[in-house]
Amino acid sequence: MLLAAAALGAVLVLARQATYGVGMHWDSVSYVAAARNLLAGAGFREYIGSVYVKPPLYPLLLAVVSVDVLDPRDIAGPVNAALFGLTIFVIGQYLRQRMESSFLVVWAALTIALAWPLAGPAASALASPTFILLVTLTLIHTDAYLAKERTSSLVWAGVFAALAWPTRYLGAALPATVAIVLLLQRGTPPAPRVRRVRRAVGFALLTGAPMALWLVRNRLVSGTFTGPRGGGMLSWREALSAAGEVLRSWAAFDLPLVEWPAVALLGLLPAVALAATCGILVRERWRTRTPSSDWLPCYVFGGFALTYFAALVASLALGATVLPRHFAPLYVPLLLTAAFALDRLLGRSAPQAAAAVITAVLCFYAAGQIEPHAREIRRANTEGLADYANSWWAPSETREWLRRNPLPGLIFSNESVAVYINNDASADASPRYGYLPGTEEHLQRLLAEEAPSGAWVVWFDNVYANRNYEYRRDALRVTPHLAPVAELADGAVFQVRRPDESAPADG
Repeated sequence: MLLAAAALGAVLVLARQATYGVGMHWDSVSYVAAARNLLAGAGFREYIGSVYVKPPLYPLLLAVVSVDVLDPRDIAGPVNAALFGLTIFVIGQYLRQRMESSFLVVWAALTIALAWPLAGPAASALASPTFILLVTLTLIHTDAYLAKERTSSLVWAGVFAALAWPTRYLGAALPATVAIVLLLQRGTPPAPRVRRVRRAVGFALLTGAPMALWLVRNRLVSGTFTGPRGGGMLSWREALSAAGEVLRSWAAFDLPLVEWPAVALLGLLPAVALAATCGILVRERWRTRTPSSDWLPCYVFGGFALTYFAALVASLALGATVLPRHFAPLYVPLLLTAAFALDRLLGRSAPQAAAAVITAVLCFYAAGQIEPHAREIRRANTEGLADYANSWWAPSETREWLRRNPLPGLIFSNESVAVYINNDASADASPRYGYLPGTEEHLQRLLAEEAPSGAWVVWFDNVYANRNYEYRRDALRVTPHLAPVAELADGAVFQVRRPDESAPADG
């Protein structure tokens, strides 16, 4: 059943990519470009040729898996689907060993397989599936170390934590969580405080060393540690509200025969169960100074969920760019914390009637995820995924022309990333790309003073971002510094030339 759940999760991710392929966000473009440049021997470079300063592990993974035979963009979809399925299977195997209830083991595995907050990022060329798998493995081995105090488990936890942070900058919450848990957990027999401090500090330093080197490298080559911030400053209250709104959206499900008031009433019992669990954890922590082995998974997974959520809220408040997909790594630890809590409570003191009601609510929730998931798969195959895997780009004549006629050198466009994605001229830092300015005055200055002769201008007609431009294709056609190269149904290609130069031949 666990293999079936893992296969189901992987297939549902692939189903989203069936028509338009893997989704390409802005981060995806950077990952794919860095992987291509690594394969070409150009090092970590962005699509515009600048230094790549995002976390390095995911593009490195794409480059290694593609083995310089397949394109990193093409391999990203199957890799992410496989990583998602592997995560489900690993979680299921772990739960089999730590849970008493077989029902909760299967329920957790199926719920993760049907979780649309996880499948969305997994269907795009994003690092989320890699990060979630590494986080899960780190927390599993941390729990194993705390339960049995095997040094090998702590070593494996350190290895996976050292890999997780270079996958996402917010991954700093992972070694921080493990270090705090190691510091607070006294063990049996109780370890001296000095030993616990040494162990926690050592873990944090060793697992943070690879990322520290990468940050120093970024500072030396680009003048910044993690790149510029792209978001706006929020108050702490606004940041907390925005984060809470994302989490509330995960509880939405669609069961036509079940009214929301009834579901809300039934949902009170799991809430009461989780509240009782928190009470038990606090009581055991302060009475015995360490939770019993049965409650350690709640301690570990819940601790990471709290730390990562705090990091997200702080990032929002400080002006960093935080999108709903960045919350996806919270889904698994929150779900497993709740599942472990219910397993412990149902196996100890819950009346049969309460257990039956809680079981029914969990079944409703899992079943209710099916329709939203199916709806998103249908949408992905009719409208496409985000950005460059969607229905607009699929029939684009301009995109197809760029594929057939690679443009060397410097390219300006109102969608320069799309030009990169659909232009296979070179895998290294050349050709280079830049945005067209929004006003006609700035455009003329760019063409007359900055753009070298021979550079290219690619204009896409029906891109929603065109609202930021005061001119259209007709204005480009009569610009004296531009010579038409190709006129297409949804765009045009021009070449920059000085008025005294001859026009280029048609493509």
